[in-house]
This record gives sequence, C-alpha cells and structure tokens, in this order.
Amino acid sequence: MTLKTKMALVMVLALAGMVHAATGMMDRALSRIGLGELARANHHYLEESYDGALEGFLVLSAVKSGLAVIEGSEVGIGFNLQVGDLVQSVYDYVDIAWKTVLAGGTILFMTRLALEGVAMADHFVMVLAFFCLFLLAAGRCFFPDRKGLAQFLRSVTATCTFMTVLLYLVLPLAVFGASCLSARITRPLIKQSYDAFDKVSRTFTRGAVENGIDIDGKATSAVEAAMGVADRYERLKKQLRELEAYLSEQGRNLAGTTFQLIAGYLFDCVIFPLAFVAVLILFLRGMPGYLARARQDRRVA
Repeated sequence: MTLKTKMALVMVLALAGMVHAATGMMDRALSRIGLGELARANHHYLEESYDGALEGFLVLSAVKSGLAVIEGSEVGIGFNLQVGDLVQSVYDYVDIAWKTVLAGGTILFMTRLALEGVAMADHFVMVLAFFCLFLLAAGRCFFPDRKGLAQFLRSVTATCTFMTVLLYLVLPLAVFGASCLSARITRPLIKQSYDAFDKVSRTFTRGAVENGIDIDGKATSAVEAAMGVADRYERLKKQLRELEAYLSEQGRNLAGTTFQLIAGYLFDCVIFPLAFVAVLILFLRGMPGYLARARQDRRVA
C-alpha cells in the first residue's frame, strides 16, 4: 500500500470521526463502554461530598454563633467580669474549621461544575483533533515534500489528541480515583470531625456554659440576693475554674479535630485529584515512547 493510499484512508477515517463526534454518536458509544458509568459515579461522589460539607458548614456556623454570644457575655457579682477570654481559643479552632469546610465545599462544587463544563465541551475538542488529523493526512498526501508543514500539523494533532484524552479520560479518572481513596481514608476522618463538632454544637451552648454561673448579673433568687458579696465571689471563682477546665479540655479536643478536618479536606480536594492527574499524564506521555521501544525491540529480534 502506497503512502498516498494510506493517507487517503486516514483522511476518510478522520472525516468519519469528525461526523460521529459532531453529531454525538461518539459520546454515546463511549458512554456505553463505561465512561457514562464513570461520569455518574463521579457526580454521585461530588454531590454527596458537597451535601456533607454543607451540613458540616451549618453545624460549625451554629457553634460559631453560640461562641460569639458567649464571648461577649459577662458575669456579675456586683461588678462585671468578661468571660470571652476563656472561650477565645475554642472559638479560634472552630473558626479555622469553619473556613476549612467553606473552602472544601467550594472546591467540591467547582469540581462538579468543571466536570459538567467538560462534558459540554469535550466533543468539540474531539472534532478539532479529527480535523487536525485530516489536515495532517492531507498534507502528507498532497504535499509530501513539505516537512516543516507536516511537523507542525503533527504537533498540533498530538496536542489536540492529548487534550481529548485528558478531558474524556484523565480528569474523570482522577476524580474517580480520589473518590475511592476518600471512601477508604479521608471520609471516615471527616465524618469523625463532623461528629465531634456536632457534639459540641449540642453541648457547648450558652445555656450549657451558664450552668451555675450568673450572666450579666441576672441573679434573681431571694437566697442569692441575701448572700454576701464575698460568698458570691467564692462561688463564682469556683465555677469559673470549672468553666476554664471545661473549655481547656474542649480546646484540646477541638485542636485535634480541626487538624484532622484540615488534613481530610486537603487530601480529599487537592492532593488526591492532583496526584491522579499527574500519574495519568506521566503514563500518557510515556506510553508512545514505550510502544516505540517495544516495536524496535521486535524488529531487532
């Protein structure tokens, strides 16, 4: 088979590929062989993760609101004493966790939008790849002496082909791989963090902290009115020590929970997807060289 015959056959195949890609027939065929199921799995993972992040965000917002109220509260014994300093460290941990969940949920939502955008534009890139292949075959068929033109068209065709594989296969596989690792590694950590903050949201409220201490000097019982300032001061000092111990324990617990939450979202939303993209891209870039070496080895043998 002569070079012109080969290039003419490639031109016909490229035209057929352009038509199938432009009409959506190629997408439907790829969906039937597994890419459709991959897209549905990714959509389910991103939607479920986003809903979980939204629920955690609401829980942390409730904790932040309660702590903000406590932070501005005062206890009275004839004079006022600010209790905000006691809850400041706990508030800082909750605030960091709140920002982490906000960023993680935003990244998950943006990833879902990106995949939806890719699904809308990937067939145009495939059409462009087949069109570049058609031009390359036509150039080699009708202008075989134009080496520079052939080299340029070969580079453009390779770039478009790589972009097509990236949009159709690499990005969805990266998200799917991240979801598999997340289910086994990070999702349990994030769920434990949410459970810990949810427990705090139920127990660490203004009413819980006010157990046994008077806020804003609102002591109305006759017994308390008859107590001397010294007795009230001693009782209040004891209660504040208990409150400080309680807040210190909560602070230590929430510090570990916050670190766990940050690590979970960092791996879930950044490290896992980027690692899979890098691995797949290196695999795609190394595959042509491997095939060329294998073909050369067969010739030598």
